[in-house]
Amino acid sequence: MATHTSRSTPILDASSCPLSDLREDPEQLAIPCFYMRGGSSKGAFFLATDLPADIVERDAILLSAYGSPDARQIDGIGGADPLTSKAAIISPSARDDADIEYTFCQVDLTRAKVSTGGNCGNMLAAVGPYAIWRGLIRPSEGINRVRIYTTNTGQVIESSFLVKNGVPCVEGGTSIPGVPGTGATIAIDFGDCAGSVSGKLLPTGNVVEIVEVDGRPTPVSLVDAATPFVYVAAADIEGDATATPDALQNDHRTMNRLEQVRGWAAKVLGLVGDPSQARQVTPNVPRVIMVGSPQDYMAGSVKVNATDINLCVRQLAMQKPHKALAVTGAVCTAIACRIPGTIANINMAGAVDGEIKLGHPSGALSVDSEVEEEAGGYRVRKAAINRTARLLMAGQVFVPRLKIQELRENME
Repeated sequence: MATHTSRSTPILDASSCPLSDLREDPEQLAIPCFYMRGGSSKGAFFLATDLPADIVERDAILLSAYGSPDARQIDGIGGADPLTSKAAIISPSARDDADIEYTFCQVDLTRAKVSTGGNCGNMLAAVGPYAIWRGLIRPSEGINRVRIYTTNTGQVIESSFLVKNGVPCVEGGTSIPGVPGTGATIAIDFGDCAGSVSGKLLPTGNVVEIVEVDGRPTPVSLVDAATPFVYVAAADIEGDATATPDALQNDHRTMNRLEQVRGWAAKVLGLVGDPSQARQVTPNVPRVIMVGSPQDYMAGSVKVNATDINLCVRQLAMQKPHKALAVTGAVCTAIACRIPGTIANINMAGAVDGEIKLGHPSGALSVDSEVEEEAGGYRVRKAAINRTARLLMAGQVFVPRLKIQELRENME
């Protein structure tokens, strides 16, 4: 197990570059920042001590840094996509069961809003390596195991990865659909991740609920593992579980029906009083996934064969079709597949003894999950997935002070 140490010996110190004196620029605030890819997402990583403790001020800085609100995010580091408009805030942990604390921030593209509901497992893949780069963790040669407390969900997750010559490895043989090439394996074990928001694996106590969607009774399953997801069968809302993200985005009827399902789940979780408020109040949590039985489909130029997957999945992220599949979505879905009677379970192609293989828009993703039945319900025994990550850039991000002030006055 990695041991917590001081910040006195970071491998890279973003604040020590020659531009550091620009932090006194009267027009722009310079903040130490590492830009990293984690899984199939990427974003800025900050030490908590480099950001203000005041949440409104912090969020105004993040929005300004990313160039939001603006769909193109042209005046910031955001990539005009929910998967590249993410930030991670890291600090040492005083908890006995954790080494590092990680707060995930989803920066809205078109609104002055930063969401910290739910977790991002892709960004989480880069947290352990970041902690070593920044001197928060004393590395050892070989496999390092870092316990990460996710402040968004109140859970501890273990990340394991290889270190050579004191530096997290980048090169390796692990591939991730949606990310070119291969990289060094980062194994993430979510453990018993049930009840991230509701405190229960099945928030309603039932594997299936009937929800009214466009006036029609529709079966759905709400499962809260790593992050709460609500599942609906494509056939029940006249959708297509093999649709490309662009095709799904342009299928306004299906998109509207998926948001109705998500709104219902948001009310059940107590996040809104009216399902119609979910888009405005809590756009990131819960999340919705449309599922279907295994089918052949094209993931870009690569054919995904029905015989190679157990379930077709299409996830929305911030009301947009996910171009791949969130790690938390994969973990929650694999757990849902192990619970008899859920929408995910009944749409699988038979029982699965090994890893659950999920077909998403960029390919197939495997999750090793175990769920056991116990008195009064089910317990998650294991939920593990492999990712890769890479440090892309280290330095400082420059944020206009005037824009920070304007955002503070107009935050949603």
